[in-house]
Amino acid sequence: MGFLVKHALPLAGLAVALGALMVPPAMAKEGDTFRPFVSYTRYYDSNLYRLAESEKNLVPQLSDQYSVLSAGLNVDWQPGRQRITASAAKNLVRFSRYSNLDYDGSDYQLRWNWRLGNYWSGLVGATEGVTQSSLSDQLGLPVNNTVTRENRFANAEWQFHPRWHVGVGAATATSTNSTSQLAPADYEDQSISATLGYTTPKGSKLRAQLRQVDGEYPNRPVTYVDRLYTQTEYNLLGDWSLTGKLTARGKIGYTQRENDTQSQRDFSGPTGRVSVDYLPTGKTMLTWALYREISNTDDLNASYQLNTGTSLGAAWLLTSKITLRANGSFENRTSEGDTGVVTPGLVQRDEDTLSGSLSLSYAPLRMATIDVGLQAGRRDSNTPDNDYTFRSVFVSVRADF
Repeated sequence: MGFLVKHALPLAGLAVALGALMVPPAMAKEGDTFRPFVSYTRYYDSNLYRLAESEKNLVPQLSDQYSVLSAGLNVDWQPGRQRITASAAKNLVRFSRYSNLDYDGSDYQLRWNWRLGNYWSGLVGATEGVTQSSLSDQLGLPVNNTVTRENRFANAEWQFHPRWHVGVGAATATSTNSTSQLAPADYEDQSISATLGYTTPKGSKLRAQLRQVDGEYPNRPVTYVDRLYTQTEYNLLGDWSLTGKLTARGKIGYTQRENDTQSQRDFSGPTGRVSVDYLPTGKTMLTWALYREISNTDDLNASYQLNTGTSLGAAWLLTSKITLRANGSFENRTSEGDTGVVTPGLVQRDEDTLSGSLSLSYAPLRMATIDVGLQAGRRDSNTPDNDYTFRSVFVSVRADF
């Protein structure tokens, strides 16, 4: 149904994202219903707080080491024509120097892909995740803040013709911060959508979608005036099998966002995301993505963020047990929408973030994986105190039982 939910990354978000890239999620293998796993990862980060050169005196040391211990269970159950997938994981994050940042995270997911007869199908599900908010997005010396995100969703499709189908969907999402300092960033939204889809003779899928979101910031101070917004999206979604080696997915559309009272905070313009997977050989894969999306923001002088970026990834199976991966990404993030709050010396943020990673994965046994990797990145901002550079390395061990 095209509903996309952003999940916050753990504390050193870029480093943890690298770990996720290098270690695919533990999914139940064919014939397995239950698949428990455990992993341990050790990180070194040269600039944990993502501070600029002018801010380095704010902390005793810029660098730190920390560990992430994770354990969980994945379920893939297929009774008849139904399919139920579920996962549950707990993550214990512990720091060597800045122990005040220690936290316990979690990730729970449940999805039921249902089918009724030959013409009706859909998805019902829920997710809940607890992570630490990224220190790179907290102005001033950050606090130890965890974010709880909950999502509920359901959709149904009716295939009224061998090539055509229609669908409807609904979803809710909430984001709640654990500290009072970041409570103004809490939000709630409800969305509904309707789609008309067509499947080509070669199996590619095209869908036209109309989606509306009603959102609210329940804890914003009165200076914001607007706590409510309505967002309407007109999207064209597609999954194309261009050749046996090239596949593409996309969502291209037009988004209108209107606030409760202040029209100067509204947004309208093209948005979307396109990604391509290319397998030139049986041992190599390239992935590329391009996007332009809007998201919520907690800046005092902005109503929303406009994020425009691209990423390129590559994987090379060196042997049956060793895989080399590389990834690079660039994103421009601008804060937009006049909130009516005038703060002397505070300008709307315009930032470019560039990062790259390289890792090696070794699977000595079917159930075990060892990963090592490194990453580097930088952010350039029109506010000098928001600039930063960092380098990180990690070693990870994972077992799937």
